[in-house]
Amino acid sequence: MKSKFLLAITLLILGSCNLVRMKNRQTAKNLKKEAIETADFDQDSLHIKYWKGGQGPTLVFIHGFGGDAMMTWERELAHYAKTHTVITYDLLWFGKSYSNEKANLLTQTAALEKLLAYLKVDSATLIGQSYGGFIALDFAAQHPEKVKQLVIANSPGSTFNVSYLDTVCKNYGVSRIDELFVMDRPTDLQRLINMSTYKKPQIPKFILKQMYSEFFDQYHGQLRLLLQTLPAEKDRISDLNAIKEIPTLVIWGENDELFPKREGEKFAKAVNAQFESIPNCGHAPQMDNHDLFLKIMDAFLLPLNHQD
Repeated sequence: MKSKFLLAITLLILGSCNLVRMKNRQTAKNLKKEAIETADFDQDSLHIKYWKGGQGPTLVFIHGFGGDAMMTWERELAHYAKTHTVITYDLLWFGKSYSNEKANLLTQTAALEKLLAYLKVDSATLIGQSYGGFIALDFAAQHPEKVKQLVIANSPGSTFNVSYLDTVCKNYGVSRIDELFVMDRPTDLQRLINMSTYKKPQIPKFILKQMYSEFFDQYHGQLRLLLQTLPAEKDRISDLNAIKEIPTLVIWGENDELFPKREGEKFAKAVNAQFESIPNCGHAPQMDNHDLFLKIMDAFLLPLNHQD
């Protein structure tokens, strides 16, 4: 009886604290120790929150359709800031970034172009996961001279067979894919976690509520448009000839329920890329197996950087 009482008190105390916000503050402190600072970029109708630090060849990390840049890339930034200049940012309508422009892939890509121009980055390696991979690919197709290397994680580009998404929707009880990623209730977030991760951890409801409030409770209209317009927009990057000339690594979580491994292999073949799959990983391999993800990245990045 006493242990149950203590557990109830503990849960009550935790529920009254915003653990997600506390984690964000701690992450910011950890990155600051690595001399990675955050700042804001404003131009025309854009407001972009970004992080930058380190010295050396530039790596730009582009997050996917969930959370924000800091949540997705904290450990990668700390790791590579020792040998590279690292940059990441909240995509438009995620985290602390927003815009009055139309919500589509082209707007996201143009925002990245403006941010890199502002930061005086002439060329960089782009690392994009999931939706971020579409942005990296679109940018590289438009500006191949500005992309030194590409790393694409669980993002099938313009070769993807969109009919696979019907199966995903059926498996998770939604009628459209945007219903899975743009949630109306905090409890829906558990469904997204189950789809994205291999281990499918069950998150306490009060933490789901905090995560939802911090990352998912705004810009629903724009986020739905980003997903609804993506299938048509991917036709703009159907010409992959420019990408074939860029050294490219494709990393895949072997157990991805959103984009099957065979779709990653097909995309890698289309762009003459190196393909690496990580077992026991879902849609976000950098989170499911961070150490192996970094090991694969290191092996790809370091040889070319040593030539520089």
